[in-house]
Amino acid sequence: MDTNKGYVAFVGAGPGDIGLITDKGMECLRKADVVLYDRLANPRLLRYTKNECAFIYCGKLPNNHIMRQEKINQTLIAESLKGKYVVRLKGGDPSVFGRVGEEAEAIAAYNIPFEIVPGITSSIAASSYAGIPVTHRDYSTSFTIRTGHKCKKNEELACEPKQEATGETLAYYMGVQGLPTICKQLLAQGYSHDTMAAVIEWGTLGKQRVVEGTLSTIAEKVTAAEIKNPALTIVGDVVKLRSSIAWFEKKPFYQRKLIVAKSSSEESSLERFFTNNGAEAYAFPALKTTPHSYTNEELQLIMDTDRLIFASKEGIDILFSQLFMAGYDIRDFPRRIEYMSDKTRLELEKRGLRCARARFDDSSAVLIGDRWLLTESTFSDNQRVFPSHTIEIDTRYHEINERLLTEDNWETVVFPNKRSIDVFLQEWNKYSDRDPKEMSFAAIGQSVEKYALQKGFRRIDEQVQQELDKKEWMRDHEWMQLYTLDMAAL
Repeated sequence: MDTNKGYVAFVGAGPGDIGLITDKGMECLRKADVVLYDRLANPRLLRYTKNECAFIYCGKLPNNHIMRQEKINQTLIAESLKGKYVVRLKGGDPSVFGRVGEEAEAIAAYNIPFEIVPGITSSIAASSYAGIPVTHRDYSTSFTIRTGHKCKKNEELACEPKQEATGETLAYYMGVQGLPTICKQLLAQGYSHDTMAAVIEWGTLGKQRVVEGTLSTIAEKVTAAEIKNPALTIVGDVVKLRSSIAWFEKKPFYQRKLIVAKSSSEESSLERFFTNNGAEAYAFPALKTTPHSYTNEELQLIMDTDRLIFASKEGIDILFSQLFMAGYDIRDFPRRIEYMSDKTRLELEKRGLRCARARFDDSSAVLIGDRWLLTESTFSDNQRVFPSHTIEIDTRYHEINERLLTEDNWETVVFPNKRSIDVFLQEWNKYSDRDPKEMSFAAIGQSVEKYALQKGFRRIDEQVQQELDKKEWMRDHEWMQLYTLDMAAL
């Protein structure tokens, strides 16, 4: 930002599923210099920030905050006064039990410009993913949202209204510990012992769990199921609709916990595919692209070649931008341009370049792509290598990896290629004492499967492997690329 006082955007991250954040919220993340985020904001959203963006974890479990509220306020002020664009990323909607009022007041006291970007709140989203609409013409014409835990400052405000003053549906946020008291109070207010209730843990994510009961039984059932926060409690007749319209649990990979091993900085199409099919999927490790700055002599050598081979999609943008800055344009390109993957082909076609699949014979050529890939491969003496970038571990995700890899009991790891196996094994032991080879695995291609077995993995996850072999995930990925290509041509 040009102003010395910077800018603060309070952004609602939505309830968990990263597809539920707003376009405006995503736009703020792309501009951010600093992001302060809570435990309830899906950390996968941080991948949409620029490489230079700094992450600050605020934690915030009930009664257990990594950063106290006063420290959060001070950090928001300090970072914005450095002239930075600061995003305060909050789970759900920042104005619904998100303490945005307190934080905005602190910012406003310093005349720092800010905005509040709403998000989808969990009372609506998590209940929908559980098959429980908060309103229904036959059961509920209104709903009330309440906090499930009190603080000393709001205890006097928390007097319970009479039953006729509340909506037919009640939604309690973060009320697991106080659930027995909540049920007792509702019964004392005249609610029937048979009033239906449901508790939804980690709503909208692949690890979502739902426990149903009545005001007389729900607390005991939640304890037996070991439900923890974050959890939402829904009370009312709308809960009975779950028996007929629950939909999320029917997804084929519901509650499956899958790690997708990565070897490039691109968004993982496999993670997206399995997430969309109900799994809790996490692409690991986070990688970033560090571009190489070509000298004028290197650019001239590249342009003088008869044949130019692109080994990776990322190298195209890096080379094109530097050629343009150096005064070249598309008319100066070599006549023959080749690619090594369909991703690379699509990227070249987006730029209006016809290309052919790479052939590796003795004819001269220049290769552009990832330094690791090109240096590990063997080419003929007539094929010169000009690495365009390096793929590196993104250390900003250390806290996120540490938390997510230990918070869940991961079952299966998916390997897209051989390199992903090496990178996964190299990084896993930094975060977990568990032997990764205890997990089952699935692989794309027989050579990758064979390599995983050589590395000590023993059990193939048949359900995941069958899905990979069907290649439906690949068709989804190609469709998205073709859609992007079509939109770019408009």
